[in-house]
Amino acid sequence: MRDKNWFGYGVLIIVTVIWGSTFSVTKSYLDYVPPLYFLAWRFSLAAVGLLLLNLRHLSTVSRDELIGGLISGSSLAIGYIAQTLGMVYSTAAKAGFITGMAVVLVPLLGAVFLRRRPHFYVYIFAGVAAVGLAFLSLDFSASITFQRGDLLLFICALAFAVNILNLAKYAPGCRVLMLTLVQVAVTAISCWIASLLLEEPVSLGGHVWAGLFYLAFVGTIFTTACQTWAQRIVSPERAALVFTLEPVFAAVFAFSFLGEKLPSQGLWGSVLIMMGIIGVELANRRGKQRYLE
Repeated sequence: MRDKNWFGYGVLIIVTVIWGSTFSVTKSYLDYVPPLYFLAWRFSLAAVGLLLLNLRHLSTVSRDELIGGLISGSSLAIGYIAQTLGMVYSTAAKAGFITGMAVVLVPLLGAVFLRRRPHFYVYIFAGVAAVGLAFLSLDFSASITFQRGDLLLFICALAFAVNILNLAKYAPGCRVLMLTLVQVAVTAISCWIASLLLEEPVSLGGHVWAGLFYLAFVGTIFTTACQTWAQRIVSPERAALVFTLEPVFAAVFAFSFLGEKLPSQGLWGSVLIMMGIIGVELANRRGKQRYLE
């Protein structure tokens, strides 16, 4: 059983590496393709793949799967639209760290809207992450302002945190792939509507299609299937700790393949955000253990 657990951890690490790579892949194409148009194709391809996987079960889709997918898909769409637009004005490395703030925001939003009181240390580490966000995103050399791209990325983190809370509500009573299909379809439709209203369509070259297929089938469908399998043998709390590595992998890919660099202030901010993310996860685990006791 212990060997199987370690294999589960290995699968989750692979999933997290792939998630980290998607920031750089997306960023590399935004100079050639309008962001919303790019997103619309990404999630349309993913929806087609998930549709094929769920083809035999479409007639049995439940009311909870439809409603849960619609609600969680709406927050997912807002998150990805804000994230991709944010990367037009920001960097892939910063996108990874700011998006990772969703882990910090989940217990805080849960306390406000669901009246789930988090462990006291959650507030402390949330403050640490907030200071890190300020160091990463604010320009202290001029008038202190929040950069436009970073503001969009923070909206993305908020939307992803809401999405996590939505999934916590609906996922237990739904089939994972069916719920994911509805979520992804809602996201694709939302992106098409936004793109048609705000952008001009362009022709896509072969290299763009390669990136889209990677994001749709590897970055979405493959990671969803692997995460679902691995979390059957790895507890959610330990899986969440593995997922905190996503911003680190995002930064490694951005530094290695896009040549991005963070100034010393940004590096310190990134370290503080990672301390806050990991600290919040550990505090959440401690709070749950006390509750169980």
